[in-house]
Amino acid sequence: MNEIKRGQIIILKNPKFSELEGIVESVEDDRIKIHYSKQYESYAWALAEGDELIAQIHTMFGIKNMESMVLYAPSTDGKLVIENAEAIKVNQKREYVRAAVEFRFFVKKEESLIGALCKDISAGGIKFIPDENIFNIDDEVVLRFLGEEFEKDLNIKAQIIKENAQVIIAKYSQINEFDRDKISKFCQKTLSALG
Repeated sequence: MNEIKRGQIIILKNPKFSELEGIVESVEDDRIKIHYSKQYESYAWALAEGDELIAQIHTMFGIKNMESMVLYAPSTDGKLVIENAEAIKVNQKREYVRAAVEFRFFVKKEESLIGALCKDISAGGIKFIPDENIFNIDDEVVLRFLGEEFEKDLNIKAQIIKENAQVIIAKYSQINEFDRDKISKFCQKTLSALG
């Protein structure tokens, strides 16, 4: 978005801490890179990939509130990358476009095959509620999407990165670009249908 620019103050809020203040280092179509000072280091390190947060960006048009999530865990050099959720609503051709949509699929962990309900999907990962929770953080799984949504069956390797109540967040660990494109187009189609 044109309103969010390098050098603007950004304040992140998350249940793990009161607020983390930083400066916008760069803005891309699907992400915002943030630099934070050493005084906020412990707050930043409490964050993990997939954590949801509220971002307050101080723009020349006033304070802009945006629901976002952590794309890359904080680094030791005081940098953090969050999703540019506002731009995603406008520009829907990027890798991390998300769509809140429900459909059934399967998750395979070792020899167990569990049914699951998708709650939110992107070309980078998925949030879902499993029929039976046998998952732990860092588990390697295979996601089996049926052709009804994606025009062909997809089998994608993923890693469980977060569990929040009953909702599991998984990040794709091995996906070919053809399958990623199928998911991206599915998200675009879903968002376009919502208007």
